[in-house]
Amino acid sequence: MRPVFSGDECDIFQSRMSDRWMLVKKTGPWFGFGLPQLRAIGSGALPVSSSDVTRYRLPVDLGDEVGAYGLSELLEALGVAHRYADAAEPARVEYRFVDYYAPKRLLDYVAAAPLPLPEEAVAFLAAHAKTYNPVAFDEEDA
Repeated sequence: MRPVFSGDECDIFQSRMSDRWMLVKKTGPWFGFGLPQLRAIGSGALPVSSSDVTRYRLPVDLGDEVGAYGLSELLEALGVAHRYADAAEPARVEYRFVDYYAPKRLLDYVAAAPLPLPEEAVAFLAAHAKTYNPVAFDEEDA
């Protein structure tokens, strides 16, 4: 990763090998994102995290009803809902149950959340999106 932006609130790094970026807030979390999110920012839309299937091993078996839970109910059943300072935060996440394997307590799910990017980052990335050329791999290089 190479630095491409440094502001008062965050730094942004870009991969040299793929269409990937990392935004690191100076007083908070970091976010990885790709070309779909950059294009969303460039078009003025709110970027959301990628929505790949994620596998998580639950600390306890929640039984067959785990598939009927929304994200808030899942967090409540796991006893961790209180860890979210903003109770509305889970409601902003698009959560979808995929599968549950009870013998190993493996939950497969998809979750897409809005990325809370600082304004300075949005301004930089919107301009960056207009001139960015996606990484292309030549057949000869493979």
